[in-house]
Amino acid sequence: MLLLSYVLYPIIGCFWYFNHNSPYREFVTELQLFPFIFLAAMLYIAAYPSLQYDKANIQRIAPPPMLLLNIFAVIYILCTLMQIPMIIENLSSGLRSIMVDAAAGADMYLESQSEEVTYDGAISNIAAIIFNIFSPLAFLLFFYYLTLERRYKWAEIGFGICILIKCFSSLSNGQRTEVSMSVFNIIVAYLALRPMLPVRIQRGVRVALIILAISIAVPFLMLSISRFGEREGGLYGGLVYYIGEAPYYFNQFALDSDAIRHGDRTCNIFKQLMGMPVPEGIFGVRSAYPTIKMDDSIFSTFVGDFVLDFGGTTTAILFILFSIIFTRLTRTNAPNTIPFHRLVLAYFAMSVCMQGGMYLFNYSFEGNLQIIAIVLFYTIFALTYIYKRYRKEGEQ
Repeated sequence: MLLLSYVLYPIIGCFWYFNHNSPYREFVTELQLFPFIFLAAMLYIAAYPSLQYDKANIQRIAPPPMLLLNIFAVIYILCTLMQIPMIIENLSSGLRSIMVDAAAGADMYLESQSEEVTYDGAISNIAAIIFNIFSPLAFLLFFYYLTLERRYKWAEIGFGICILIKCFSSLSNGQRTEVSMSVFNIIVAYLALRPMLPVRIQRGVRVALIILAISIAVPFLMLSISRFGEREGGLYGGLVYYIGEAPYYFNQFALDSDAIRHGDRTCNIFKQLMGMPVPEGIFGVRSAYPTIKMDDSIFSTFVGDFVLDFGGTTTAILFILFSIIFTRLTRTNAPNTIPFHRLVLAYFAMSVCMQGGMYLFNYSFEGNLQIIAIVLFYTIFALTYIYKRYRKEGEQ
């Protein structure tokens, strides 16, 4: 599925790039071979741990301490449920605006972007922070609980609600990107755990996913029509452009951008935590590098995001190190079996690759906190796994 998506994006992009009348076509230079080769190589290197997971044909997950996992599940679900009133209010007002004003979707989007720029980093809502930074794990844990012989219906229902809230929270702010990224996470989590799901559960999951897709599609299309319906090219032109633009922009500008951002986008929060000065927010980073030929206002795949931050050579080194480390950390200990904590890292690697084939590095800026949350989650369950193994060996 991952490699197939990497092939489909440039094919869809052909309908945009080779249409010289396209309203979104902003350059006319010829395509070059080497940038495509570099992009394909980096995508394959980054996807290697995911391909190894698929090759291992995982049929069993060595379980974590369920008491510890259930405690996390209760805390996260409660924090997520606390977001419902605000989301309902924003979604209802937003949808009403779209129905009466064709430009309301664009206005909602610009407003949400402005709020991000003026964010001062203050901690004012702990529940919302927990909901956001641990949100990638909600998709994995929903399907993981479905694989267990002992049913935890409260967790299954709870994480199902968490997924709905995550999707609709973005729509309530006029943002479609996070909805798309959530759909990718659902696909990754489902495909990673499908071999462990009972046949009866798989049927129910497919029905639930169809219902979810329909529920999301209606407001998603309304936002898209509001954003693109009145522009030249319309909704079709806008969707083709968004889905297929990344490899072509990468080809044109990524390896010859006239500047690099020194990690200010992909490592923004990490640099702040180390006491290094960084521009604030998306627009702060864009204004800090006025000479760069391509910024994050357009898509260039997550490979392009790193190339623009560090340059081609450093990016290649980083991707090779990432692939080696994650391949080692996600290896199986027994045939067709993977420990729970390694599944978490495998899922994260798959998520980055799946989301970044069309978009950018979705864990940039405040997304760095999600990386920290995933690493913390992984570390806790890795330590419990190591302790349990050594204790068992000591008893023998």
